[in-house]
Amino acid sequence: MTTTHGLQVRDASNRIIYSTDDVTWNQVDYFFVSGNGSVSQTFSVLSGREVLTLQILIDAPPITRRAIAHTITVNGTTITASGGSENAYILVLMR
Repeated sequence: MTTTHGLQVRDASNRIIYSTDDVTWNQVDYFFVSGNGSVSQTFSVLSGREVLTLQILIDAPPITRRAIAHTITVNGTTITASGGSENAYILVLMR
C-alpha cells in the first residue's frame, strides 16, 4: 500500500480544485552515478505516476575531451542512468 501526502483544496461543493498529487512536480529522490558507471534505482511510489528526471553534472565539463551525459531510462518504477562520461546526480520527480 502506498501512502501519499499532499495538499488538497476543495470548493464549496467539496470538489477538489487543486491537489499537489497531480498538479505540481514532487521530488521523490536523487542518486549519484559516476562517470562511466551505471545505476538503477526502483521507487514503488512511481507506479501510475508521470515521471520526470533531471541530470545535474557535478563538475564543469572538461575542455580537453568530449563530455557525454548519461542516458536515463524510466521503465515502470525503475530509473536507470548509464553511459555517461561525467559524475552526475539524477533527480527524480513525479506528479
